[in-house]
This record gives sequence, structure tokens and C-alpha cells, in this order.
Amino acid sequence: MTTSVVYDFTGAVVLVTGGGSGIGAATARAVAAAGGTAIAVDVDAARLADVATSRVIPKQVDVADPEAVRMLVAEVVRDHGRIDAAVLAAAIQRRTPVDAITDAEWRRHVAVNLDGVFHCIREVAPVMKRQRKGALLTFTSGLVNMGWPGASAYAASKGALIGLTKCAAQELRAFGVRANVLSPGLVATPVFLDVATADEVAMYRASVGISAPEAVVPTVLHLISDASASLTGAVIELRLVPAGSAALYAEE
Repeated sequence: MTTSVVYDFTGAVVLVTGGGSGIGAATARAVAAAGGTAIAVDVDAARLADVATSRVIPKQVDVADPEAVRMLVAEVVRDHGRIDAAVLAAAIQRRTPVDAITDAEWRRHVAVNLDGVFHCIREVAPVMKRQRKGALLTFTSGLVNMGWPGASAYAASKGALIGLTKCAAQELRAFGVRANVLSPGLVATPVFLDVATADEVAMYRASVGISAPEAVVPTVLHLISDASASLTGAVIELRLVPAGSAALYAEE
């Protein structure tokens, strides 16, 4: 028996970083389809143009820039009056051996993947505290635990997000604000596909499978909706097997 879950985001304002592609874009579209307004944030203007609609509002911002994030959040609050959830999916990944990573490459991973999330949480938290309600969602990776050649900068930045999010959850819970971490599994996003070799992709497709970004969206919507109102400070590892499919979902 198949059970269909329908989420209603009517009137909700959801900030989505990395909103131009992958899980971020899929989430923005889903929020809009459920009646909400998605603020899709990305550094790539062309990708934002592909997702923009009357309910998906594009904002070209580099989350590594703290002043740009401050101005973004102030603008969203000015225009919409609130921020009900923040899905912080912006990330980059390059594959470089650990003894060949330049300072600039290391710093850019940290600036986008870790600092960018921190900048957003720091600016959004006071808004949600005033509302006495809100949900924050960050994204870690299975590479934090399993490792992968060349992925040390990416994995290190993703591992740090767990500690950041858990601390935010402790600080904000008294204000009715929740913060959770999702490890979405191996997903066909630019963050993975742009760096994986053809052999690597083929190996995963033939073994554990690679999921579409849309397959992650129901879990994202659950975690930012009232359906998970009692859940905070959790790390959720997503491993899905869709009905009638042989594809498995492995950690990123």
C-alpha cells in the first residue's frame, strides 16, 4: 500500500541556499508547489533563472560573504515579514590530493560549506527567535565517516556542520526554533557529478544507485514542517529504496 503525504506551506517563507540546482532547486520548487514562497539563493545567475517563478524568488548571493548574507536576510524580512525555515544546501566540492590542496582551495571550501551556513544561521536565528518558531536544516555527507580520495576539504567542512548545527539546536530550542542535519545519500547533483569520474559514477549506478534530488525532497519538507515539531539536534542519514526499484541510496 502506498501512502501519500501532502505538505501545506501556504503563507510560509522558506530560504533555500544552493537554490539554483540539485536538492536546493528541487526543494524550492516543492515549497512553491505546496503554496509557500521560496527564496532561492545561489551564486550562479543562470541556474537561478531556470528555477525562478512567481513563488520561487531568485537572489544571487555568495553565502561566503557575511555582509551579503546580512543584506539578504534583511531584504527578505523587509519584503516578506518572516522566515519560517532555512534549507542551507549551498556547497562546493573539488577533488584534490591532501598534499596538493592550495590554501585558496581549502579556504574556499570552508568559506562556502561551513562559513556560509554559519553566516545564514547567525542572521536568521534572531528572526526566528522573534517569531518564536522556525526550522533550520543543514547538510552533512557520508564522506565525513567513510572518507574519499581527494575529498578532504569537502569532508572536513561537512563534518564541522554537525557540531555547529547541534549547538544551534541547543541554543534555539527555548525559542521554538529547531535545527537538524540531513545526510542525503548519494544524489545526482552538480556537487557530486561535476567531480566524480565516469568509472565512479558507473560503479555507484551498478551497485548502490544514485538518487535524483527530488527523492530527497519529502524528507526535507518533513524536517522543516510542523510534522517534525519535536525534532531538533538530530542527524538523519537517508537511505531510501523506492517501491518497484532496484536502486538503493548510499551515503554521499
